[in-house]
Amino acid sequence: MEKFNETAKSIAENAVRYAADSGLDLDYTRETVENVDAFLQAFHENLDKYQGDEGAKTLWNAAVLFGVYTGEMLLRCGLAEKGFAWAEDDGLPILTAPGGKTSASPISKAHKRILNGPEDSMQSFVDVVFSFVNGQWPKTGVLRVPDAETASGEKTERIVLKEAEHYISLVAAGKEDFVIFTSHDGFFQFYGVGDRFVCEAWFNLNGRRAYALINPHCANTERVSLVTPFGRYTPRERDIISLKQLKAAVQAYFSNLEEADFLAEVPHEEMEL
Repeated sequence: MEKFNETAKSIAENAVRYAADSGLDLDYTRETVENVDAFLQAFHENLDKYQGDEGAKTLWNAAVLFGVYTGEMLLRCGLAEKGFAWAEDDGLPILTAPGGKTSASPISKAHKRILNGPEDSMQSFVDVVFSFVNGQWPKTGVLRVPDAETASGEKTERIVLKEAEHYISLVAAGKEDFVIFTSHDGFFQFYGVGDRFVCEAWFNLNGRRAYALINPHCANTERVSLVTPFGRYTPRERDIISLKQLKAAVQAYFSNLEEADFLAEVPHEEMEL
């Protein structure tokens, strides 16, 4: 990918010229991400005009153009100094730090911005990236964008709350055994079927703090049977929550970057490890 690090500069300059033709200034400052959002919003508002393979190709090319610009802006605004560079991840250019443990995918994010609209904003993405690399996580104005993984092995990077509904429905309908949302500070996982689910939240990544989400209206801590298409489980009755409670918990997880803020919104008990 060393060659792409040079190619990316050329692609970014094409984005600068393309945006200028529409009266939008891109000068590689952090503030210009607002103009990237504005440009991609125009595509989002006209999705019906991009039908079939050709339409999908046009939208993807736009995502590459402005995703690469955003990546180059991030590099110029501090990520390059921290060792970030373009690298390949399953054929897709991403930004990654030395060792590959920390990465960001501005092209994928730009594509989601086109398809999903403002809730998948590039501004939020840029804020999260800068916060992460600087070790400062803002409590407000930024939502979690975790990776999702299903029991069958389906993996999707950086999903937004609206997309989480799809994963909830897979488990509720008995199509998946469990789903895990992995974020910067741990993971959120659940299993079940219909209107009965068991859900846990783990923080600090090494499993030091784990919480069982509970039904606050149930005091029974005896083990009961929970049968799904994938087997028979024996959770405590108090640990079985409804679909409505699960959706509320997922929303709280996506809406709070801080562990304490998330826990303040959901009934829970700390698990003994």
